Order: sequence, then structure tokens, then C-alpha cells
Amino acid sequence: MKHYSRKLMAALLAAILLAGSLLTACSEGTDNTEKTDTSASVSADAGTAAEEIVPEETEEEYPLGLPEGLDYQGTGVTVLGWQHYEDVEFDTEELNGEIVNDAIFARNLAVEENLNVTLTFLEEGGRSGDSNWMGLVRNSNTSGDGAYDFVAGHSNNIGSLTYSLQFQNMLDQEHFDFSAPWWREALTEKATVMGNLFFATGDIAPSSIGRSQGIFFNSKLLADYNLEDPYELVISGDWTFDKFYEMCSGTYVDLNSNGKKDEKADQFGFVIDGVQVQAIGLCSGFVSLEADETGKLGVSENYISERAVNLVDRWASLMHNSPDTSFIAAIDDTTVFKEGRSVFYAFPMAIISSELRDLEFEIGFVPFPKIDEQQEDYVVCTSNAYSLWSIPLAAKDPAMSAAIMENMAYEGFLNVIPAIFETSYKVKYNTTDSQLQSQVFDIVRGSLIFDIGRIMNSSFANVFGLIPDAINSNSGTFASAVARQQKAINKTVERWISSLEG
Repeated sequence: MKHYSRKLMAALLAAILLAGSLLTACSEGTDNTEKTDTSASVSADAGTAAEEIVPEETEEEYPLGLPEGLDYQGTGVTVLGWQHYEDVEFDTEELNGEIVNDAIFARNLAVEENLNVTLTFLEEGGRSGDSNWMGLVRNSNTSGDGAYDFVAGHSNNIGSLTYSLQFQNMLDQEHFDFSAPWWREALTEKATVMGNLFFATGDIAPSSIGRSQGIFFNSKLLADYNLEDPYELVISGDWTFDKFYEMCSGTYVDLNSNGKKDEKADQFGFVIDGVQVQAIGLCSGFVSLEADETGKLGVSENYISERAVNLVDRWASLMHNSPDTSFIAAIDDTTVFKEGRSVFYAFPMAIISSELRDLEFEIGFVPFPKIDEQQEDYVVCTSNAYSLWSIPLAAKDPAMSAAIMENMAYEGFLNVIPAIFETSYKVKYNTTDSQLQSQVFDIVRGSLIFDIGRIMNSSFANVFGLIPDAINSNSGTFASAVARQQKAINKTVERWISSLEG
């Protein structure tokens, strides 16, 4: 396990702030480099980051609603996190001049000072299906040892523990304000079942934005083929499946002249791996589980509609019948796109900062296209690998846990998420028209959707997997598969609801 704390670094923070002030004074009136701009990320006023990015009225418009003078007398607080895929998610050992890293550092310091607590972050494995990570939570609950005040886990692991009722109902805690903009209302609405909410996410979790699924594009290849600007298409509302299909067509090149599609050598219009296919249904507005008008949770009628069948057929045709597209054999393999051999590539946005920073060509990022004219707005989902936050049954003081989580989400709203968007994605990695890119990223952030069926897929008989599995297999049996499994899935959901009632 990794253990981090910030208390001993207060003096270092002050020294860096002083040095930054002196540097700013010395460079006044000259052109600042990007490094100078992005490293001035910590505010001395409240230990917050990227202050220059946040409008002055933000704090007044959206105040933190915790009681004045809330003081936990230096209580030690332990948070169980997981070893996330990209960037910093929970804590960092030191300031390093990277805007997001320093914003996370300052967020945690601000919470410690505001509530008078000492935060300890433990990171243990925790990727999807990690029985050891889930066992730590279960064992703590069984023993009642209060080892973790709150936890942040891979969405699927939190979903599995939710099914076995390992978490407190967050709606019972006095310090949460889930109507505040720092929580993802789209999730809390879908995940609230019979007055119970066992997990949440929002600006407390950088991954809830960074793992937004969408499509990267290669600006050079777009220009080579005289194709339209995807940013302009998104903003005009014309970024549709038909337009996407049209732009992919005619872009395949047999670069090694072996007469067959070869992922390792050829050029394609669009490449995607089997896991990223999971985004297609959700990003077209198809949620697998939702409550009906009576509040009963079950398989969504939309998920089993003729439109869903049409969605599967159209995407399966593109991926299996078009010479211009290819499935990537290895999950998370960015090679084809990084080598400039694909016009479009599907992957979560956060890879910009980890693998796509130093390409020899310009790139952009857009949502998945609308499936048809009936889809009025773009829809964006996150991959499975984002953090959901929960309070274990054995937490020693659930109200304190709620207050700290609320404060962390608030600081994330003020500083961390602006640092990610305004500096990391909109500015630092911006390689195309900044105004258009900014508008599209705002659309991405404002269009997020969540599906409790995806979060709890392993417990609910793979209901969410029906659409992506049908696209991957091109079996043409989606409708019959849904009809065959719908009744069993609903019974599984009903059993879980019964356990909630009990």
C-alpha cells in the first residue's frame, strides 16, 4: 500500500509559493513561457490550485454548505483508493509543477486545514474484479474495525460491493449536497434506488471527467482527404453516424501491399478495441437499467427497442463490413493512432496527457456521433475505469466522512477540474483551434450519462453487455438475446430490491 500525507510539506509549499512570487515579479513585462504559466498553480490563501483559472464569483455563486467552524480536532482519516490508470487521482507526495498534480496536492491540504483532519490515502490494486481490494472493504465491515472512513474504487468493484450492501446510504448523511455542481447529478439520479444512494462521483474524482469516452481524430489525415472539421460538425449538430461513416470511407490504404487488412502496418479510417465498443450504446442514449414511471427498476424499454436493434446493426456493419475500419486486437493499444495510421480512434480523453502529448501531428477529441436525427443532444459516458466514492458500513463517523468528501468535491470543483480542462486539455495539449476545442470540451463535460446497469453489470446478468457484445460479434441476434435474458435480468434486479427492503 502507498501512504501519502501533506502536513510535513507545508514549509515546502510556502517556499515554492514565495519562489513563484519572486519569479513572477522578475518576469513582469516579459513573455512568459508555458512552463511558467502552468507551474503557478498553488494559492497561498486557502491552499487551492490554479486560482487564476477560477472566476472570482465562483466561490460566492456556489458556496460550500458545511457548518461554519466544523472542526474534527486533528482526527486521522483513512481513505482507501486504488491504483488508477492515468494521472494523479487521490493524492501526490509532492508539488512538481504539473498543474493537475499540484491542484490535487493543494485540494487535500485545503481540506485538512478547513476541517482540521489529517488525511491518509492508501492505494491498493483495485482494478475491475480485484477480489483483494473488495475483500479489504468486506473484512473491515465484518470486523467492524472502522479501518476506512471512506473508499474510492473502480466503478465495477464499487458496483459489486453495492450489490452485497457493503455501504452506507449517502442520503442519510447530513453534510452531502448532491444538488451542488461538484457532484454528477446524472449519476445520483440514476443510482438512487428506493431512497438509497450507495455511491457517487463528481469533481472529487478527476477520472469522472478524464475517462470520458469519445473519438480522437488526426488533423493531418483529415486535411489530406479534404474532410470536414469534426469540431465544427459537433458544434453545428451535424456530427452524426452517417457523417462519420462517410468520413471514414475511402481512407483505407494497404501500406504493406500484402492484399489484406493489417493492423500493424496499414492505414484506416477508424480503429477501436472491443472494450471501447461499450461506449456506443450509452453514447447514443441507450441506458440498460432504469426506473419506470412507477419507480420500479428494470431493463429499460429503450434498450430493447427497434432503435436499439438499428443501432447495433449500423455499427456492426461499419466495423465488420467496411474496408476502412478495424478492431484493435490488444485492449488499450494506441499504436495505430500514435503512428498516424488512423483518421479516427476511440479512447477515453485522459490519454491525451499520458500517451498523446508529443505526437508529430495535430489531434482533436469529439464525442461519439449521434446515431440518428432522433438523438437531439450528444451523449458522453465514462469508461469503467473511473472512481466511485462510498462510505463503508464500518466507517467510524459517517457524518465526518460525508463532510470531508463534500469538501474534497468542492475543492475539486473550484480548482482541480478547471486545471484539467482549462490548462491541461484546453490549453496545454491544444493543437487545433482553441475556441472550437473549448466549446467541444464543454459539451463533453455537460453531456455525461451513467448507467447503473453498467456499474453493477457483473451482478445483473451482463445486461449492459448485450449491445456491445452484439456489435463485437456481428451475430445479428441482439433482439433475440434481449428477449431471452430480459426476464432473468429483471428477476435478479427484483431480488436485490428485496434485499434493500429487508
